[in-house]
Amino acid sequence: MRRTIRWLVPVSALSILLAFTPAGAVVLDRDTGFDADDIEGSRFDPDIRSTTRRLARVEGRRVLAIVVRFYERSGGWPLRIRIDARGGPRVDHIMNTFGDDCFVWPKGHRRDAVVGRAKARGDRFVCRVRAHAVSPTKSIRWKLQTLPAEDSAPHGSPFEIDYAPSDRGWYP
Repeated sequence: MRRTIRWLVPVSALSILLAFTPAGAVVLDRDTGFDADDIEGSRFDPDIRSTTRRLARVEGRRVLAIVVRFYERSGGWPLRIRIDARGGPRVDHIMNTFGDDCFVWPKGHRRDAVVGRAKARGDRFVCRVRAHAVSPTKSIRWKLQTLPAEDSAPHGSPFEIDYAPSDRGWYP
């Protein structure tokens, strides 16, 4: 019985990992950062739980994915994600999400935006873009903030922005 459990746990973990990786995808790099439950419970003010940056090779192409999980059930909140893919203290690219859409562009060149593939389901949101859109020359750092939806809060109620990480630094 004990031998069966020792063998079953790693096999179960591997099969769960494979179920969430697209067929033919090879994960090249992945980092996850966690954020505190620091926004008072409200359906108008989303609170970020965690965020993952994943670089994978899918059908011969490198794909950057930013995955965000919220403490609330709805993951379709607008986000602004700042990306540093070239080193240095500054932001290189901006990624914005709007419902089921996401876009990334070099900072200061919004007209050069590249459309990504976005999906919101439950408490999870993911935006995928081809990695060449951010031209990475080093490991990608990122930070993000929530944005108010157009009709999110009743009149007179201020929207509370959530920053992740909370200290406004970078995820590695």
